[in-house]
Amino acid sequence: MKSHTFRYFLPPRLILVFILFFGAGWAYASSEFFELCADGSPEAVAEAIAGWADVNEPDENGLTPLMLVVSVNRPEIVEVLLQASVDVNAQDGDGWTALMWSTIKSDVSIVEKLIAASADLDIQASRYMTALLSSVLENREDVSKLLIESGAYVDTRNEEGVTPLMLAAGKGSIGTVNALLAAGASTNAEDGAGWTALLWSTVSGDLQIAEALVTASADVNVPDRDGITPVMSAAYRGHIDLLSFLIRSGGDVDATTVDDATALSLACESGDAEIVRTLIAAGAKLEARDRDGLTPLIAAARKGAVLVVDALVEAGANLNAKDGDGWTALRYATEFGNEEAAELLIQKGAK
Repeated sequence: MKSHTFRYFLPPRLILVFILFFGAGWAYASSEFFELCADGSPEAVAEAIAGWADVNEPDENGLTPLMLVVSVNRPEIVEVLLQASVDVNAQDGDGWTALMWSTIKSDVSIVEKLIAASADLDIQASRYMTALLSSVLENREDVSKLLIESGAYVDTRNEEGVTPLMLAAGKGSIGTVNALLAAGASTNAEDGAGWTALLWSTVSGDLQIAEALVTASADVNVPDRDGITPVMSAAYRGHIDLLSFLIRSGGDVDATTVDDATALSLACESGDAEIVRTLIAAGAKLEARDRDGLTPLIAAARKGAVLVVDALVEAGANLNAKDGDGWTALRYATEFGNEEAAELLIQKGAK
């Protein structure tokens, strides 16, 4: 079972800012004007601009004074720079603009100032990052909503094909999800791995988000490239309320992956008895077999999940079913040292 994480979205923005401020001798920003923008008064910055400073001169990494003051959250200096002939859409070495920098930790007032100064909302940096994607990544619902309301393209994608809606669903940002849906974001778009926003919602397990997506016509049975459906993902991750909702919404409990695994077999692998009972109550097939011929009971016995074994046996699972190699649940429990599961199976009549 694959697990979506967010590690591949994280640009080292804050690390660079740390280096700028605490690195010996301002190694990456030698200009006196950069120091003045970081520590000086608005009046001193304005005086420098009027006299000698170039507001658009970048450091060796392409970082401009505007990007710097945005990243360290100095709205009063941002205002001074914007009143000068600053290039609000300049990009650093990674393609990031001041607006993108502002999505990390700047006051919303700074984002508002940049938008009012005609900052391009949809410039793509390296890996196709945009300001909206960055704001969602950082869980900045206030910034995300502002960008959406200002007309940012809601179906933009990063290099993995992930949209803001998918990312917001995966991070559990219900406010951002609602704002994106209201702006017409695509509910059934798929990323490079075939994950929809609904599948992404199973990462956070947020029931409200799943409900919002289904209300907006998200298909509950769209699988990823490996055949994983939202029902399977919710079952494997142990999100009982979300699983129940997906089943009520038409989720197929007997869909199979490319390896012929079902939601029930995946739940047996994770060892969650409550999830298993929920699937059984929904009519999941007790004798479904994966590619190796394992039934859910055999999978649970191999795992040593005693409560799951008990739930399956009580539901009528075949105690003596064999896998492709002729192994039964009891043999798996014995061979894998799962004594309690083996004892239970013997008590129930396994041979």
